Amino acid sequence: MLAARRLLTLLCALFAVQALFARRPSGRFDVPCRIEYGKYVVEVGTPAGPRRFIFDTGASRTTVSEKLCRELELPVVGQKMTGDFEGYRERLVLARIPFLQLGEVRFDDWPVAVVPDTSYVWCLGIDGIVGSDLLRRFVVRFSAGGDSLLVLARSCRQFGGLDRRRAVRLYRSGTRPFVHLHAGNGTDCMDFYALFDTGSSGFFDCRYRECEALIDRGILRNVRRASGRPGRLGWTNRSAVREAVRGVVPRFDIAGSSLEDIPLQETYGNTNKIGCGLLRYGTVVVDYPGRRFWLLPCGDMPDKPDASVRSVTIAIDGGRLVVGEVWDESLAGVVAPGDRIVRIGTADVTQVDPCAVIRGEIRGDRPQLTVERSDGSRVTVSVKNM
Repeated sequence: MLAARRLLTLLCALFAVQALFARRPSGRFDVPCRIEYGKYVVEVGTPAGPRRFIFDTGASRTTVSEKLCRELELPVVGQKMTGDFEGYRERLVLARIPFLQLGEVRFDDWPVAVVPDTSYVWCLGIDGIVGSDLLRRFVVRFSAGGDSLLVLARSCRQFGGLDRRRAVRLYRSGTRPFVHLHAGNGTDCMDFYALFDTGSSGFFDCRYRECEALIDRGILRNVRRASGRPGRLGWTNRSAVREAVRGVVPRFDIAGSSLEDIPLQETYGNTNKIGCGLLRYGTVVVDYPGRRFWLLPCGDMPDKPDASVRSVTIAIDGGRLVVGEVWDESLAGVVAPGDRIVRIGTADVTQVDPCAVIRGEIRGDRPQLTVERSDGSRVTVSVKNM
């Protein structure tokens, strides 16, 4: 009798685990995606129907918009302090969604964070972010050049042709994937641990202390500094006027490959990041359960990435488009961070939704900005790579 009870308890526990976690696919499967604004956008099934989510390995928790939360009347289960990539921390509401369907796998009764509708992250016309909490039991392949498919599998053996001797150790902070790398110049180099973050469209975002150390040791080349308000606000929509640093890493060693002249920018968060720019050089395979990371190089190395710095960046302050960072020395004293942007080319942007500019729906017909300065005067300046 006791043995029968134990068997029944075991069966109930196994059923509960299966219901709580993913309905697992039998093998590998494809997830169609689109590359929009340097980010992977995938279709995720929800109780409200298919919705567009960003596929973001840099997010530790899957999130949904406040709008989708209200639409589904999701039950609130708590709150949590969490940060964005600019280093700001805010308290988010936590909820549970009946299910999420990603390709062939379904996640039942899944915990999600709810990001307010006021966040500019929703400007891209999405309803959520797929975080690494959905991926931690899978091997994920990101093809070189960012094609229209992501491939997920239960085991790296299902991909075939992956030489485990060429893999490097994958480190995990919570569910987020980190990898070891070297940044060097000649014989001098520094070690880093960096997050592989598909939510970033750049190459290498470096923390302040490591960035300054690279400069002090003469590793970082073409160093540029500017003060201003960064355009990358994070989901909190918060940014402060501060110093920004950009440069070029002459040699970048990661997962057995040596890459040259990789653009670097300073991040104000507490994590070094490698963005989707890495996919210019080859296919990336992230084996979450096996803790392995591959960079499978392209047959021919691509042209070196453009490391030139924009003349001026655009930021958002209080719902208005403003001058962010001024990198062109010839514009010093002409425009300043925080000056209100009146026109982009000949397009009047004083009354437009900033999201329309973020989505690229409003583009200047000529490389010019007209700004209203702090004294009320207006000036039109030529810009490049805006």
